[in-house]
Amino acid sequence: MAHSRELSKISVAENIDRGTLKDLGGIANLDMREVKIAVVNRSEVADVSLSSGYPHFMARALQAHVGEVVYLSPDKSLVTTGIEKGGRTVDRLIFPLLGRHISGDHHRVLAKRLAYVFGSRLARSGCNVIFGPNAGVEIASLTTKIPVVLSSDLTWANMIDYYPGSSSMFAFAKKEGDRIEGAAIRRANALLYPSKWAARTAIEHYGADPENVHCISWGANFDADELPSREEALQHPLGNELKLLWTGVDWERKGGPIACECLFTLLERGIAARLVVCGCVPPARYRHQQIEVIPFLNKRDPIQRQKLSQLFLKANFFIFPTIAEAFGIVLCEASAHGLPSLVRNTGGVGGAVIDGVNGYLLSVEANGKNYAEKILEAIQNRMGYDELVRRSRGAYEERLNWDAWGRAVRPIFERLVCEGTPLQEHAVPE
Repeated sequence: MAHSRELSKISVAENIDRGTLKDLGGIANLDMREVKIAVVNRSEVADVSLSSGYPHFMARALQAHVGEVVYLSPDKSLVTTGIEKGGRTVDRLIFPLLGRHISGDHHRVLAKRLAYVFGSRLARSGCNVIFGPNAGVEIASLTTKIPVVLSSDLTWANMIDYYPGSSSMFAFAKKEGDRIEGAAIRRANALLYPSKWAARTAIEHYGADPENVHCISWGANFDADELPSREEALQHPLGNELKLLWTGVDWERKGGPIACECLFTLLERGIAARLVVCGCVPPARYRHQQIEVIPFLNKRDPIQRQKLSQLFLKANFFIFPTIAEAFGIVLCEASAHGLPSLVRNTGGVGGAVIDGVNGYLLSVEANGKNYAEKILEAIQNRMGYDELVRRSRGAYEERLNWDAWGRAVRPIFERLVCEGTPLQEHAVPE
C-alpha cells in the first residue's frame, strides 16, 4: 500500500539542533526522570554481540540522554524456545529436499507468544514508553497503550530478494514475514531508521505515516575511550606504500573479490600498495604477497578490539564494495578513525557515507578498476586527501556516534511520553 505523502517529509534528525528540543513547546520542561523506557527484545540486549552490537549501544545512549532504561529479560521459557527451535528444525529438514526456506521466526505463532510474555512484563514494569530494537516480531501483536518506538536498519521488504539467500524462501513465508513487519510498523508511534532507503520502504510499502518516520544515523560500535583522539585519527600519511583495508566475514557479499581487483589494478599501474583482509580467509586464488590476511578479530576482546582500531588507523582507505548492506556500522568505525571509505552505493550505506565528505559512493556496476581509479584521483592532491581525512573524522564527531543518536532521539521519546498518545491496538491479521 503506497502512502500518498512525499518521502521528503521524513524527519531527518541530522538537520536539527541536537542540543535543544525543536518545536516541542512545553515538552522541553519535561522532567527527564519521568521517562522510563522498556527495552523489548527476545534476545539479551545487554550482549554487545547481538545484531552487530547496535541494540546494546542504543540502550546505553538512551540511558545517557533520554531516561531510565529497563531491560525486559528475554523469554527463555520452554514454550518460546520450543517455537523457535521447532521452526529452525523444520527449515533444516525442508531445505535439502525442496531447496526453499521457511521463516523460522517471522510468523504469527511466535509473535503472539512474545506479545503475551512481554505484555505481562510491561504491566509490572512501570515504564511509559517501549523501545524495540530490531524487534518487529516482538511488537507485532503486542497489546498495550504504552507508546512504542521501533528501530531497525531495514524492513522485511528491504531484505527479501536483496540479501543473498532470501530469494530461496517459500512464497508463503515471504508473505507471512511481510504481514508481521506491516503489523509492527502500524503498531509503532515512532519508527527510527538510519537511512532513507529503509524509511522509504516503511512509507511506500507498509503505509507508515511520514510524520512518524525518522532518519537518524547510527554510530561506531566502540566505547569513546577505545577510540583514537582527533589528533591521532588525522594521521594517515601517504607514505611509500598505499595501505587499503577490507573487513568482513562474508567474502563474496562484502565484495572481497572487488577489493582484490582494486589492489591488483594499483600494482599494475606501478603503485606500491598493500591490502589487509580482516575477518575471513579468502579463497586460495586470491593469495598474494601484497595481501595480508587476519582471519578473525573478536571485538568482545579488548586487546583484539584495539588491534582492529590500529588497522583502521594505519590504512589510507577502507574498501567496502558490499553487494548488499542495510547500513554498515563499520563505515562509522572507519570515520571514527579518520579513514575515508570507498563503498558501493547500495541499500542503506548512504546513511553512513556522504559522497565526497567521509568517502565516496561508487555505482553498483563499479569494478575493482573503478575503485582503483577513484583512489588514484583522491591521492593526486595531498592537501585534498588530508581534507578528506578531516571530513571523515568530522562526520563521526557530528553524527556517526551513539551520543549524537541519543540526543537526536530524545525529543521523539519526550513527545510520546508527554502526549501519552494511546495506541490503536493493532494485531497480526488472522
